[in-house]
Amino acid sequence: MSIPSDQTMHSDSPPPANPEPPPDDEGTPYKFTLQGWIQWCNKYIYYDDLREMLIEEMTGLFIGPMPPHNFIDALMRLKKKLKAAPKVDFSEVPFTGVEKDMYEPLCNAINDSGVCPGFKLVDVSSSVDKNGIRLRPDLVLVPTDAKDMMDYTIMEFFVEVKVAKPADPFYDINSKALKETIEKMKGDSAKTRGQITSYAAALLSRQHRTFAFSITICGQYVRFFRWDRAGCIVSEKFNFLRDSHLLAEFFWCYAHMTREQRGFDPTVVPASAAESKLFSDALSRHIEESKPRDVSYLQPKPDSTYPISKMQVPTMNGIREVIVGKPFQDSNSPCGRATRAYAAYDLVEKKVVFAKDYWRDEAKGLLSEAEFYDILKQSNVPFLPEVIAAGDLYVKPKQRNACQKTYTQKYSPSRANRPKWCQPCAELRTLVHCRVVQNLTFPLPSALSSKEAVQTIRDAIEALKVAYHHGKVFHRDISTGNIMIDESGRGILNDWDHAQKVVFKNIPQTYQTGVWQFRSILLLRHPKKAHDIHDDLESSFWVLLYISLHYFKHNQSMIFDFSLFDEYKHVGDNCHSLGGLSKRGFLSEGLKEVQWKCAPLNKLIHGLGDFFQKYLYHHSRQDDDEGIASFKDIQEKMVQVDAILAFFDSALKSNGWPEKDALPDQYPPMTDKENAQLLHDLKSRAIASAARKKTSAALPAKRRASVPSTALASMRIESRIPGIRSSRRVAQRRNKQQAPVAEPSQLPMNSRGTVKRRLNEAPTEMSSFRSKRARLAK
Repeated sequence: MSIPSDQTMHSDSPPPANPEPPPDDEGTPYKFTLQGWIQWCNKYIYYDDLREMLIEEMTGLFIGPMPPHNFIDALMRLKKKLKAAPKVDFSEVPFTGVEKDMYEPLCNAINDSGVCPGFKLVDVSSSVDKNGIRLRPDLVLVPTDAKDMMDYTIMEFFVEVKVAKPADPFYDINSKALKETIEKMKGDSAKTRGQITSYAAALLSRQHRTFAFSITICGQYVRFFRWDRAGCIVSEKFNFLRDSHLLAEFFWCYAHMTREQRGFDPTVVPASAAESKLFSDALSRHIEESKPRDVSYLQPKPDSTYPISKMQVPTMNGIREVIVGKPFQDSNSPCGRATRAYAAYDLVEKKVVFAKDYWRDEAKGLLSEAEFYDILKQSNVPFLPEVIAAGDLYVKPKQRNACQKTYTQKYSPSRANRPKWCQPCAELRTLVHCRVVQNLTFPLPSALSSKEAVQTIRDAIEALKVAYHHGKVFHRDISTGNIMIDESGRGILNDWDHAQKVVFKNIPQTYQTGVWQFRSILLLRHPKKAHDIHDDLESSFWVLLYISLHYFKHNQSMIFDFSLFDEYKHVGDNCHSLGGLSKRGFLSEGLKEVQWKCAPLNKLIHGLGDFFQKYLYHHSRQDDDEGIASFKDIQEKMVQVDAILAFFDSALKSNGWPEKDALPDQYPPMTDKENAQLLHDLKSRAIASAARKKTSAALPAKRRASVPSTALASMRIESRIPGIRSSRRVAQRRNKQQAPVAEPSQLPMNSRGTVKRRLNEAPTEMSSFRSKRARLAK
């Protein structure tokens, strides 16, 4: 997409609003992503659900089938010439129909042959990870001196074994069933692909890597994999009994590769004991000094699931080094931007800072986050974070010659001279590895009062306004996690890595972005719509609503339906995603039913809701000149932003703001068991209440007034409990004892500013807080 030069823009006038594009505009529709949804959803995600989501998310991102000898030559061949790989005898591997019978013979064949010096292949299928992780591959390659075998932090790669060929998740070129992409979409094949994708996500999450390898064995057939943030290259399958030299050569080459050639990031090294102590002590002091704000998502003690490391961050004049431990936001997928957020210790300024590691899109015309911060600073945009260091990472940090980039996109459909073995797939993006370090601020959910939360969001909207009018920049990623609070209690609009220059022509973006729960209704309903200032402003409203529902007293404390944020459905062959119907209905009817105890907050939310409802109404009524004129009038108010700010300013000047009225999270994520228990309790109460109401109807009017009438229809109650209907369907086909997703590596900071309860823990009875809430609601 072409970007107009600054000379074509006029700083003395605001950019024109971008109306919704025609339905037939070309562009890349928004695709639902795990990282943008799980982080803020209001229910637990189980193993089966995670794998199904990964299957959908990764559709079209597998490249292949690459001939196995080409795979080794292109992706693993070293500059120095190696001796021939030792022969490996796989004749002892049984094919009895029992998968576990294959594990030990496979490990013995590799380890006894000496084909992988310095490493050993071990069976971890029955091992319990020292950290309680339940995502366990069958076999893993670890250093020879490794003591804890099932440990993602030391794992080199994993091997997934299936007893039968039908479990193979991909087609080959000679397959009659091959139609479009190489992925098999049904049965055991899809389940296997979901399995290996979840293992790859955990491996890339636990380690500082640029890519990783893996292997699958289905019966007598083997495939090689190379995973990076752009996609995954898949080899053609081969019979490892007949062509044992190919499997042997894979292990032989891997053992002779350097750490960097095996996918490890050279800009990250283990921290020394002294550096680790500096990090822990500084973080402990920061947590203590931050009280009474809740910063419990920060972990000062070393976490064995994430070793403490020393990380390099580029600066204009060299390199900055910070110490990091476990991220409080992590990635749930092996591909994509893979944003990881850390509380870090700056070795230069000797203080706790914020560090972000992610992969940005290198598409033509897109600027880096560091470049956007320069533009915003020059445009005098207020309420921005103080950036200490930012930039792209280099393959050779000291030489600064080439940036760390993904490789898989080299085989995208649009690339010239694409090999014949490449089957159709999605158009893959080139992603560049980068980092940002800035002053550490507080998450929005840590606001001590409703007034502070409103002031914070108001300041973020002010930043949006100036960035749009003077910097000609859209933020495009407004969410609860990107609006922060500084030490003085004012707002900071963070994370401009998704930002984009404003364009005059009404053309869709190269790709759409933003956290799903906070996207505007029009973007959710029309995936090809071009982003405009309205979308950022409406996202700010959904952030305000989300925070107010979770943390401030209102009359829906037991039965609010959070599916209006989480709602999505996949459409089309490429799993494009739609949503927004529940949000539209909520603005029309549902918002009227919610009343907050804080009068200024209540008036603000309802006033903003009415404003956005009118905008959507006039947007859909452009059938004649009068309708077009009405829409342009309200659209102009939206573009100026002042109308939105006026709602906030009026509310902030009002009397009646309570002090420190923030509550503990009223809607922590619920398991299926907790949902079912809450549903049962509410139905019982509804039946009893309905009986009382029926009895009171026969009473004299004076006596009737003293009888409480709080009954709700049973179906209405069920429909308004977060995730009830979907949870019940899933529970029917799931073992009741199955635990939620056991992936501490995939636990991002949630909407409450704290780390979600570990998903690997088995569901328990309702928490004491939820039980207390239930008692109070009675």
